[in-house]
Amino acid sequence: MPGELDYLAPQSAANGIETSLQVRVAKNINIRLTLARKTWLAPCMFGHNTLSTFTLSPSKHLRSTTSTTTLASMSSPQYSPATFKPILEHLITNPKTFTQEEARLSFHHLGQDDFSGATPVQVGAFLMALKYSNKAHSPEIIASAAEVMRSYAAKVEVQRDESGKEPFVMDIVGTGGDEWNTFNVSTAAAIVAAGAGAKVCKHGSSATTSTSGSSDLLSALGCPLLTPTPDVIPSSLPFTFLHAAATQPSISRLEPVRKSLPFRTIFNVLGPLLNPTNPRGMVLGVYTKELGPVFAHALKESGKVERALIVCGQEGLDEISIAGGTWVWELNGLDGTVTEYTIHPVQFGIEAKPLEMVVGSTPDVNAKILMHLLSSGKEPLPPSEELPSLFSIDAVRDYVLINSAALLKVSGLAKDWEDGVRLAKESIASGNALQALTMFRKWGQDLATKEV
Repeated sequence: MPGELDYLAPQSAANGIETSLQVRVAKNINIRLTLARKTWLAPCMFGHNTLSTFTLSPSKHLRSTTSTTTLASMSSPQYSPATFKPILEHLITNPKTFTQEEARLSFHHLGQDDFSGATPVQVGAFLMALKYSNKAHSPEIIASAAEVMRSYAAKVEVQRDESGKEPFVMDIVGTGGDEWNTFNVSTAAAIVAAGAGAKVCKHGSSATTSTSGSSDLLSALGCPLLTPTPDVIPSSLPFTFLHAAATQPSISRLEPVRKSLPFRTIFNVLGPLLNPTNPRGMVLGVYTKELGPVFAHALKESGKVERALIVCGQEGLDEISIAGGTWVWELNGLDGTVTEYTIHPVQFGIEAKPLEMVVGSTPDVNAKILMHLLSSGKEPLPPSEELPSLFSIDAVRDYVLINSAALLKVSGLAKDWEDGVRLAKESIASGNALQALTMFRKWGQDLATKEV
């Protein structure tokens, strides 16, 4: 167990003057700095016999800096299993005092190549400790984890338009885990909203809790899953899709450990927060009501999202429900307010329909359903024997319309829910939604050809 050194900061620090503690480290040690009854715990991460400086800035954040001078004249990596061990031990033995900064350090360890920052056993222990200490649903820790893992992701720039204006990039995404296996409504809604004028850069993955994830659907539609991820997304593309496995190699490397665990980990809820384009507007679906305020505050903590709707269908659905009520947490990222309310299909001018009518199928079948919708019926539906028993194309269309409407409302293009439905219908009828998909597919195919 690492030792601890307690340090009571002088009053000058409380008055906004930066103060420092310098310590010669002879063993693993935690620096516990106390100021005005608040405590920061910083694990020493710099190896044996290193002179380290811990600084409390006027913002009251404890940070640490290595000295280049060590008695042993030896260097150690910043993130290694040895430096992760005391942080992991603190989480396991005293989770109540585990801090947001320690969470950041932990995910930096997890982000290193080839498990050089933490062994697979340590990763599994960390994910289990987060879950069973209830830290995996802490908004601060989720926000910190997302911030760190984005720093290891592919860097993607969304090109400004001809006037030089920064685009209002949107995403619509769900946590998964609702087990309803509905049609790929978020992907369809993203395309329809893009056809109505929104700038949508969707970030998604292959299926984990359903038969068809967004990556699976778009592959079935002939869209390449771009690997490596492109550096720049042209301003001319209204819709783009980024495959999470390509944008997040650090998380992909952890997949064997995650799959070996008999429970959902923090990474199951991190996905919606990892879009490397840093969207300014979001519709984010969660599979349980308890996660609604968690994600609202995590997005608020990120400081990047200007407008967002966090939604949960009352059936335990990570989309806006076509069957009945949906809980909503609306975030205004500019002033930090979160407003909670409930919506219903009738507010969109849509009649409610059972979820059994919008159950999805395989990626190939769902691709044909989507093409039928986007072509206004010109493309045929799959044979009835390939469709779920209670499937209704009208119900699926309405399901797509209400989720598209929500995205258009967040974008600022629609003034209310019904106006959003009107714009979504026009997007389909005009062929603009189909054109948005076609443009992305051609761009992706051209890029894939250049890579060969």
